[in-house]
Amino acid sequence: MVKKQLLFCLLLFAICSAAAADNKLTIETNISTTALQTRNANTGDKYWGGIFTGYSDLSFKSSGSRNVKADLAFTLTSGSIYDSPVINLNRAYIKARFPVFRVTAGKTRLSWGDGFVFNSADVLFGSTGTNINLTDSEIRTETDWLVAVNVPIGSFSFIEGVIMAPDVDTIEGYYFGQINKVSAGARFYTKLGSVKLEGGYFFDQSTGTDDVDFYHKPYIALQGNLFLDWYLSSSLGLSTTDNIEEDFEENLNISGGLFYLLPINSISSMTFRLEALYRPFQNWSEIDRTTTEEEPEYALLLYPEITYSPIDTLNISTRAVVSPVDGSAMLAAGCSWNIFEGFDLSLYTIANIGDGSDTFSWNRDEDLWSTTDDVIDCGAVVISINYIY
Repeated sequence: MVKKQLLFCLLLFAICSAAAADNKLTIETNISTTALQTRNANTGDKYWGGIFTGYSDLSFKSSGSRNVKADLAFTLTSGSIYDSPVINLNRAYIKARFPVFRVTAGKTRLSWGDGFVFNSADVLFGSTGTNINLTDSEIRTETDWLVAVNVPIGSFSFIEGVIMAPDVDTIEGYYFGQINKVSAGARFYTKLGSVKLEGGYFFDQSTGTDDVDFYHKPYIALQGNLFLDWYLSSSLGLSTTDNIEEDFEENLNISGGLFYLLPINSISSMTFRLEALYRPFQNWSEIDRTTTEEEPEYALLLYPEITYSPIDTLNISTRAVVSPVDGSAMLAAGCSWNIFEGFDLSLYTIANIGDGSDTFSWNRDEDLWSTTDDVIDCGAVVISINYIY
């Protein structure tokens, strides 16, 4: 089955590329090897594991029309931990521009609010979790099937409405999403002087549980520049239950960030980024958890990042997700070297700092180790080569 799917995708790209000279086919191939300390899933014993993986991102973008754009992109992944190659559809959308409005339809991602790691305004996909890969160039890349209509109402203003496809529930026998489970929302965007103002609301039925059918998610976001770029946003989730105060305390979150580019000379520069996620009603004191189901939510998380580029082809960076309340952190440091055009070699080291029950742990307590959530016990080294052509 996988071979047939792969052959079909390759044939589709070949036909499209030959049929339209104005269109652009981009292929990105990445080969990486990772050494990491992890644990045996059956015994819990520590050991150093090795992973060899490779993937290719294929993206076919149309560019023949000023008013219509399309993108079809998928990833082929294989490696030593896969029984067979895996094919994932990343994007498949069409954008059309009409005289008074614009339409986006398909599988894609809409960017609401600002933030590289933490973005409270991202009520569509959620950008507050810490289960991320710090070696990726893009942290938040989740996409989904949706239809969005954007209506400009001025030079720097617009309103936008979106409808997202309902979830499929095969366990309950719903092999097609139920129409009454559609999620929908809208936002407005404008400028007040030099400050960008954005606000909106999302009716989210994709997060339903046995107790909560859906959430009302309003948000507001600001973005501007005062010697450096800054952004600030806040969102809230209210369910259909009567526990409004509980929902408010559990789901209120505020994110903010600062970004600064410092040119050193004609070829060298440094960038500084600091982001924070603030949940005022969550825990302000450390909790020593005893089971995997009691993972605490702390009131503050930080994301600092520093990148130094001594020359155009070399980037040296360090970044981290820090939990100040329990004094733990996930660190990543390394470099990326653009040896030839489109060809990069990178080396990154990842390390967890913290006690056995902390958010990030150098030596996770054996009773708290989760085979689904935990992968790296103390650290890892990742070496990869990447080629875009």
